[in-house]
Amino acid sequence: MSHQLKMSSHNGDVPAPGKAANNRSRLWRCISWIWDKIRRLGIRYFVFLIFMEALSEILSRQSGLDPLRCHLLIEAPLLLALYWAFNFAFRPGKLSAFVAALPLVVAYVACDVFFVAYGDVLRIIDLRNLPELLKVLPFAKKAGLMLALGMPPALLLAFVNYRRYWRALTVAGLALLGSAMVEFFPNAVLSGLHFARLDVAIYSDAQSVNDNGRLTMVLYFEASRRVAIKQTNAYRKRGEYDQEVRASADFIRKNGNRHNVYLVVLESWVDPTLFRGVTFSRDPRHPDFAQLVGQEQGFSISPVFGGGTAQAEFEALCGAPALNELSEIEFDVFTGHAAGCMPGILHQAGYATYVSNAYQPDYFNSTKAYTGIGFDKLYYPIEYSRDRDTYLTVSNASDAETYLFDGDLFNQNLAFIARTLRERPEQPIFNYVLTMYGHEPHDIDTDRRPLVLSMKAPHDDQQLLRAANQYWYRTQAIASYIRALIKLDPESLIILVSDHVPPLNEGTNSYKDFRYLNNIDDSTHMNRIVVVEDGKVVRHKTIHHYNIPSLIYDYLTSQRYCAQNNCDLSKAERENKYRLLISRAVSPM
Repeated sequence: MSHQLKMSSHNGDVPAPGKAANNRSRLWRCISWIWDKIRRLGIRYFVFLIFMEALSEILSRQSGLDPLRCHLLIEAPLLLALYWAFNFAFRPGKLSAFVAALPLVVAYVACDVFFVAYGDVLRIIDLRNLPELLKVLPFAKKAGLMLALGMPPALLLAFVNYRRYWRALTVAGLALLGSAMVEFFPNAVLSGLHFARLDVAIYSDAQSVNDNGRLTMVLYFEASRRVAIKQTNAYRKRGEYDQEVRASADFIRKNGNRHNVYLVVLESWVDPTLFRGVTFSRDPRHPDFAQLVGQEQGFSISPVFGGGTAQAEFEALCGAPALNELSEIEFDVFTGHAAGCMPGILHQAGYATYVSNAYQPDYFNSTKAYTGIGFDKLYYPIEYSRDRDTYLTVSNASDAETYLFDGDLFNQNLAFIARTLRERPEQPIFNYVLTMYGHEPHDIDTDRRPLVLSMKAPHDDQQLLRAANQYWYRTQAIASYIRALIKLDPESLIILVSDHVPPLNEGTNSYKDFRYLNNIDDSTHMNRIVVVEDGKVVRHKTIHHYNIPSLIYDYLTSQRYCAQNNCDLSKAERENKYRLLISRAVSPM
């Protein structure tokens, strides 16, 4: 009996030595398995960071943006979180780690390519301009861009682990939560970024990227934009700005000379003589232009480099700096609601206001923007706007040049002006023209316009060579246009200004290498401006594009406008004007 009790006790409550050993073995194998996974994952993420650092080092040599190591503590957590999310949603495989890294690689490359090309940092809102960019890019660049943007999403979908779909749903849920935070709680996002020791340089977006990282600043800029939209609500309730707009219009109507105004913004009109490190075989200026203008060209500082024509238009037409607070391109947020810009003020003062755009109506939301800016009539080439009343056509444009030559555009505009002055001699006009010829890659039809210049430079830059040859023919067309306007309308104001200098082959690096304006501070934003007052070319001091409206008001009132109104606004006053103006621009019609 005792033997049976002993056996029963042994087989019942007390585990056998073999089973305990097996349990310990299973536990150890489980711990080993988990540790092995952690070790492998750690190696994967460590290699990923090393690779991103190496990539950013290579990119920094081309763009000038700092590599990852300079902001590792701020940028690395975001990079690792995104990399983990892709890995978590993917099925196991030898290539999954590489595919998970691809979107982040493309994002880094895109940031640096954008910075080199346009001298500005990339923001999420820039993606809204992809349709316009695809319209103007050459086929090879267009195909490359579409491949770079389309391949990562396609591969991501191909590598998703659909058997464990809950993982993909988890990642999608986290992405939606993050998007919702930026959209509806941007202040909380900014607070979190600042808590992470974000160091934002208010004087330089590029410096902010260097201090904090590319993707971190993309997130910061988008959250800041959402905050700015909310901030405009307060400015919409103020009536002082509307009173100022009416007061300016009344002053011009009562004190103005009713002279006509002709403003031309020239696409990528760069003066080759300003490249100190380049020698040309002859004067790039056409003799007609050199004789007419001489040394009386001035400078106006554009808000953009290499692209973003609409930003230059915004400043020149609205008289406020383009601060990019609601959008990278201010025109994109216009709804058509009156914003109180110069054409609208001149319209209230009794002027007929016309805009002639040599490109498509949907480019940079221009139809809504021009309407909100205050133009009575909008003219586009009939080929792009068959349902619109227009005098423009691109039927005589060369297939080899993509865009309508300045001279062809000017001749059509001159015929329109002559007819308008003849039919309505009593009404003053504001005639605004935007050209497109000269846009990169500076295509030139050598049958119509043979190359007249060669150049010696530190290295080959075919875009500069083509732009210089275009300049010779463009200045010939400009001289002819100015002389014809003076003959038609001798007592008038004529202003021609470049929107921005072109990016050339290597963006800002080309300008540094070729010593544009001897590489003085902000040289890549300095653009030529020609001002003709009552038939005489007059050189003014260097201004910004946003000073052009004040220059026009002062001319129309025989220098009384700036004597009685503050035309030299402080930085704070300019920013306040911008927010008052843009708050109206984004209002519903």
